[in-house]
Amino acid sequence: MTNENDIIFDNLAEEIFPYLDSLRESGITNMYGLHKYVIEEFGTNKDMARKLVQAWMETFKEKDNNE
Repeated sequence: MTNENDIIFDNLAEEIFPYLDSLRESGITNMYGLHKYVIEEFGTNKDMARKLVQAWMETFKEKDNNE
């Protein structure tokens, strides 16, 4: 069952994942500092920012498993 928090998370992820891809490519920060950029750029709280960054990092594991 999908709840309101899941919908909010999915909507944020859709917007934030491309932003995180750009940060990664730029080399501005390491992966452990990304949540601070998410907080600053999107106004999320620390917990949500960390969850989003973790979910984004999981996409790389999925890509590696599919290759």
